[in-house]
Amino acid sequence: MLKASFYLVLSGVGALVSWTVRLAPPLFGLEGWEMSLILGGAGGLAIAGLIEGLAAAIERRLAHGGGRSLIAGAILALVGSLLGLILYLILELLLPAGPAKGLVEGLVLLFFVLLGFRVGYLRPAPILRLLQGGTIERGSAPPKLLDTSVIIDGRIGDIVKSGFIEGKIIVPQFILDELHSIADSSDNLRRRKGRRGLDILGELTRNSEVEIETLERASPHPVDADRELIQLAKELGAKIITTDYNLNKVAKVEGIKVLNINELANAVKPRFLPGEELEVEVLDRGEEIGQGVGYLDDGTMVVVENGRRFIGKKIQVIVSSSLQTEAGKMLFVRPKGEYLRR
Repeated sequence: MLKASFYLVLSGVGALVSWTVRLAPPLFGLEGWEMSLILGGAGGLAIAGLIEGLAAAIERRLAHGGGRSLIAGAILALVGSLLGLILYLILELLLPAGPAKGLVEGLVLLFFVLLGFRVGYLRPAPILRLLQGGTIERGSAPPKLLDTSVIIDGRIGDIVKSGFIEGKIIVPQFILDELHSIADSSDNLRRRKGRRGLDILGELTRNSEVEIETLERASPHPVDADRELIQLAKELGAKIITTDYNLNKVAKVEGIKVLNINELANAVKPRFLPGEELEVEVLDRGEEIGQGVGYLDDGTMVVVENGRRFIGKKIQVIVSSSLQTEAGKMLFVRPKGEYLRR
């Protein structure tokens, strides 16, 4: 009933304004005032629909925790309107009188309002930081957001303790909720990973040298945790730390900087050149005849040509070549004696 009344009132207001200023000429056999009433009423209905859609969009954004973006957007929209008003007054003096003059001035004002809102909505962090009395420090490290995958992975604890990650570390409440859900899982492996993740967060929280905090922000839709994390990163101007391949790609598409632990692990693996010597323990047979397989301490697979007879032994080998795959790096080597006889 309230919705119908809203549409009826705006339709009536539109018809009244249009009839008062006689916006429409006589058309289709109708008098000018009749056409004005029809067009004004239709315009009022359209404005009512636009307002309702805008209100619903704002409500959805607030439900997803996007209030900070809306506030920053509204502030810069106000700044944009002031700039647009200044240009409006300049155009009022420069442009000759005519029907196009008002249209140009209105479009200029609307452009600056929309531009200000868009800039503030997409980059709310600097605006809100200034309002809170802070400054935009170009040299300061941005905060880091942890997602569920990097917490249950387990390596983040050692990386943070090593001091390679600078700035504040933030764990949103909806990520903690998801982590608790994993820790209570009926699957034994998932449950152990979830509990290990909680233990790691507990250790980091107790470490006085690590700046970590929990952001009290729950997600109304747990399945959209990645979406919420990306939105929060936009609002805070933060980077996301993850091991999730899909989140990594989506965040980069939306302009969010991502620190991927898997990429870091591959980057810090030692690089071997053909002819370098190393020690490896041959653990199993390879796919080809006579091959043996071993692993380095960092998990790199080593394929030993003619190494099957050395299974269970540590031997000195010489690197022949290397191969980078999606699963990681592989080294192809030969036993030292055979390589020197080549």
